[in-house]
Amino acid sequence: MTTSSGAPQRFDAFFRACPAAAVITDPDGVVRAANPAFTDLVEKTEIGARLGFGIGEMATTSTTGAFLADAVNKLRLNADLVVRGEAEIVSAETPSRYVRVSATALPEEGLLFLFEDEQELRQLQETFRHQTLHDSLTGLPNDAYFRSKLEGMVAGDGDRIAVLFVDVDGFGVINDGLGPDLANRVLHATAATLREVFAGEDAFIARLYRDEFAVALKGDLTQQSVVALVEEMIDRLAQPVYHGSDIGVGVSASVGIVVADRAGADHAALARSAEVALHRAKELGKSQWVLFDPETDRAARDRYFLAASLAGAIEVGEVGFVYQPQVVLPDAPVITSLKASLAWRHPSLGMLRADEVYALAELTGMTMPLGRHLLAESVETAADWYARFADGAPVVCLNLPQRMAIDPDLVRIIRTELERHGLEARRLMLCTNSASLLDKRGDLQESIGVLARLGIVFVMDVAGLPDLELLSALELPVPGVMLVGPVVAVTATGDAPEWARRQISHIVERAAELGIVVGAHGVASQAQADLLHSLGVLVAAGPYLPQYESREEAEIWAGRVWSAG
Repeated sequence: MTTSSGAPQRFDAFFRACPAAAVITDPDGVVRAANPAFTDLVEKTEIGARLGFGIGEMATTSTTGAFLADAVNKLRLNADLVVRGEAEIVSAETPSRYVRVSATALPEEGLLFLFEDEQELRQLQETFRHQTLHDSLTGLPNDAYFRSKLEGMVAGDGDRIAVLFVDVDGFGVINDGLGPDLANRVLHATAATLREVFAGEDAFIARLYRDEFAVALKGDLTQQSVVALVEEMIDRLAQPVYHGSDIGVGVSASVGIVVADRAGADHAALARSAEVALHRAKELGKSQWVLFDPETDRAARDRYFLAASLAGAIEVGEVGFVYQPQVVLPDAPVITSLKASLAWRHPSLGMLRADEVYALAELTGMTMPLGRHLLAESVETAADWYARFADGAPVVCLNLPQRMAIDPDLVRIIRTELERHGLEARRLMLCTNSASLLDKRGDLQESIGVLARLGIVFVMDVAGLPDLELLSALELPVPGVMLVGPVVAVTATGDAPEWARRQISHIVERAAELGIVVGAHGVASQAQADLLHSLGVLVAAGPYLPQYESREEAEIWAGRVWSAG
């Protein structure tokens, strides 16, 4: 190709040396000259060895063709314009190349087109976009991409859509026990299984979070057909995948499923419904699937809303205690302690009891903040009562939630509260159970030993002889136990069964050998208290005794009893 011989010398030098590809056309857009950069760009293409082609022949898309033709027309009508835009044109390296185009009219020369190569920039942008929208480990789309894709999938009429949220059960155990490298291989294998199971479907698969995946399906779907695919997926995931010579890892998965008509569907609601169903599946145990149910959803939403509002309830003082006396049998003239039982005084739902509130706290990770709040309040109450009633003040007994009981910082947390309120350790009693003792996530056994040396009394809830023998086997400094469960409940009837009498007597005898005092929770009447006492039970607590709905009520009663003697 040659340049125009009529161009002034300086322009000719610029034209040849310009790093951007450039052509000069006549007023109709027919190429009359091209610089070396343009020759390099289009070499070995259909237009690479000739002049006289129309500028539009460079276009590889109809959009680019229309843009170039429009530029020629505009410049013929107004020579003072500079037309700019992006285009895809022929290239020696690729079938189509992205360039930035600038076009202007030349005095008496026709039109000048400059093409600045943007291919590398576009490729870099595409790479960045892919990395932004895909998980680097599995190569699957990520959460942001999934939700955007789901929004597009629900658009339109006809067909149905299904959304599955899949969670690998016990992934933390795999990661901690076998190491992150093998855990990553498990995630790779999970992604591969999802691709295989849903390969024949109109499916979009993504990795949402650490061990959570999602699948969106559309087509002629039924609940039965989707569940069949889910069960196949669960079965395949359970098949061991061998990594190395002797480690075969299979996993189970919990799955939340929602199937709906595409018409009128809302992508955000579908995702939330699948997540709700997944939470329900995980609550039921490992390797479970749950199909979303609107009625269950409403109840779950109410529950999650309640759980989410727990932190605010603590802050405004709705969460506190009811106080239950624990008395010495037979006549209950002496109260050993006041058990501080968690209660949430909800403004519209009324009094929510401990088991329900702790379950809500587990949903949102509020168990530790809640436990710290209860410990601080119980220590503050005990310190206040001791300051006014001295040794006649009742000891406050706090039942530790399991998550707090196993916390490795339990000793430090308790010591901090005792020091902050100036309370002697012997004025605080803590209660726990065998499940907390055996929980391998913590070391409550060691904590009990340290706290006992400080002077804090630990009481254990026991359901039978095995729990009592556990204390002996672990050599724990626990001076008292409280019977709970069926063995106490059956003694509330007028004719308590002989097996219950014998079991309680055996527990009392074995406790005496260990130097442990036996009490009972859940005592419903004086008659039941008398029976338990006749079997050797020395402490009782339960509905037959008054319950105080506030610290103030308990304080008035405590003041009358302990200050009078």
